[in-house]
Amino acid sequence: MKIIDRYMVNGFLASLIWCIVLFLVMAVIIDIFSFIDDIVKYRIPLFSIVAFYFYYTPTIFLQVTPMAVLLSAIYLLSNLNKHNEITAMRSSGIGLWRVLTPLMLVCLVVSALIFIVNDRIIPVSSRVANLIRREELEKEKRKTRKEKVLENVAVYGAKNRIIFVRTFDTEKKKLSDVIIHEQDASQNLISKITAKSGTWTDEGWRFNKLIIYRVDNSGKMIGEPVFYNEKVWPIPETPRDFTDREWKSDYMSYRELKHYILNFKGAGQKLIRNLLVDLHYKVAFSFISLIIIMVGAPFALVTTRGGVLIGIGMSIAIGLLYYAVIAISLAFGKAGLLPPFLAAWLGNILFASLGVYLVNKRA
Repeated sequence: MKIIDRYMVNGFLASLIWCIVLFLVMAVIIDIFSFIDDIVKYRIPLFSIVAFYFYYTPTIFLQVTPMAVLLSAIYLLSNLNKHNEITAMRSSGIGLWRVLTPLMLVCLVVSALIFIVNDRIIPVSSRVANLIRREELEKEKRKTRKEKVLENVAVYGAKNRIIFVRTFDTEKKKLSDVIIHEQDASQNLISKITAKSGTWTDEGWRFNKLIIYRVDNSGKMIGEPVFYNEKVWPIPETPRDFTDREWKSDYMSYRELKHYILNFKGAGQKLIRNLLVDLHYKVAFSFISLIIIMVGAPFALVTTRGGVLIGIGMSIAIGLLYYAVIAISLAFGKAGLLPPFLAAWLGNILFASLGVYLVNKRA
């Protein structure tokens, strides 16, 4: 590594680590103050609070890292520009792309780290954090909260079962449009069970218009389906399992979510479309840190008085606009106005193009 590269990387990493730690602490403090009244009123144990934020920290890390990357790059480049170091580099024949190369390589590593955290750690940490919040931090509030009808609920049940229901009435304890996929130990589909509705009774779940299909490894049906007008089918999941163990895309790795989508292709276009958007966004999200630095870097080279403050202000505006475009494109994708892949990547494509244009203009 050349001296100039080491100089850039060390300066960038120092700012980046400081920003991430600061943002993490600020996010935790702000979140605590948002329900400080409940902490005092319900006497929530300190251990529960600490445990919750321990498991919630990876989620905060993902949320703050892109902005921390942008601010760190803006701060570093603005200081270099202020002391004419960028001018000296460019006078020596070093172009702006070459100046940004070490920072972009660091951001590639950060992007890989974000994907790993999102794919391996978040599915576990989010599930535990939400469980602690629900069972410890919001336990008293839930007692007085009016239950609602849940839509598009899916749980990963016992004995390798994946259960999807169109709606779940938590008061009547009634399921509608039920699909159950039973798998073997290798996650191969061995049977598919559908029912018009299911009601919780003392005997268990009593299903109406129950149909059982047996399938082979290739997905072809074996024999004739078995039909029951009404039958108690032995699944161990209780109504609370459908309330508390909803299987969300945040709780799944990329591979698990992809497998989940394949299993539920017949569950409804709206659900599958939403999950496909989430699937593609798991990858697209990882590259935000890399792209945002290209867009923000040119604003760090403002040479007017107060250039550092102007650059930081512009970087914040850019970051907010970037996230706004991503949120809008994801919403369009889930509404069916954009293909899932394009909806997940549109913000990245637009801002990567803008970044290339701005850097070339400054180069």
